[in-house]
Amino acid sequence: MGQKANLNGLHLCLTKDWNSAWYSLPFEYSKIVHEDFLLFKFLRSLRIYKITNKKVSFLNIVKLRICRTSLNILVELHFSFGIRLKRKKRQRVFFKKWKKWKKIKIFNVINKAASTINSLLYFKQNIHIVSLKLSFFQLKDEVNFITRKIAFLLENRVKFRSRLIKKIILETKKSSYGIFVLCSGRFNGVDRARHDFISKGSVPFQSLQKNIHYGFAVANTTKGLLSVKVSVFKKNYVIT
Repeated sequence: MGQKANLNGLHLCLTKDWNSAWYSLPFEYSKIVHEDFLLFKFLRSLRIYKITNKKVSFLNIVKLRICRTSLNILVELHFSFGIRLKRKKRQRVFFKKWKKWKKIKIFNVINKAASTINSLLYFKQNIHIVSLKLSFFQLKDEVNFITRKIAFLLENRVKFRSRLIKKIILETKKSSYGIFVLCSGRFNGVDRARHDFISKGSVPFQSLQKNIHYGFAVANTTKGLLSVKVSVFKKNYVIT
């Protein structure tokens, strides 16, 4: 537990459920795993922008879950447009080509994504994508959203112990028992790689019965790649 490894595998079947739920014959197992890997990669690589007069919002897929039956694939997709960026004069030329997304609804984009996914599969199946947009209060506890938001701020040259990142951590602490954030790499523009952490409240890593959620993200900066690991000890005990 001292190395802060991925806790999702340790808490599986205790406080967490599988992200892919299906049964298959032994000779079909490798193909279905490869299909699930393609589904996760393709859906998480969607780049959709929502443009307003002053800000640009990015689509962020928070949670993905796949359930398979005989000839049907059900994809549960939780998304949000939480990460925002202020528009600047030099960005106007870049965002002109994304104005079409302002008129297109997210459901039409997801339906087009389902048709392209079907062409990637080995066997043609009926794909049903159920999308759910998360509110601002639901995003406070989502670990994947918190890690990506911190990674997004680090990519935009925000210091790790700045007020912006501390404000995100304090808001998460209000709705949970504790939060632990670990960042490794050449952050804050230093020449030597190191690691630093911020901890608020209690996060019992030694116990497997506690409802601890783990998130991991990578920030691509000019100094190299930075790893961001976040662990949140939630109050509500629900298998996710």
